[in-house]
Amino acid sequence: MRANAQRMCVACRLKADQSTFFRIVSAADGRIGINPGRALEGRSAYICKNISCYDLALKNRSLQRSLRRPVPEELMQELKELILKDTKRREIV
Repeated sequence: MRANAQRMCVACRLKADQSTFFRIVSAADGRIGINPGRALEGRSAYICKNISCYDLALKNRSLQRSLRRPVPEELMQELKELILKDTKRREIV
């Protein structure tokens, strides 16, 4: 049996299972996106699924440093919406 992969949040530095984070990928061909699975390969950064980590990453430019490139504003907005949607889903359950 294989152990779950451990990753670290770029904002709060929490180490946990890979499934507890959103994965932001910067591919070699220039594409960048939010990819919870392994479909897109490239340099990755992980962020917790809570708004406080998003705010901290935005303030400290953690995603840009980890990915070694600028992150488009549209992607940051999409990430925020995903986090808020996930937060609401967890509150309902």
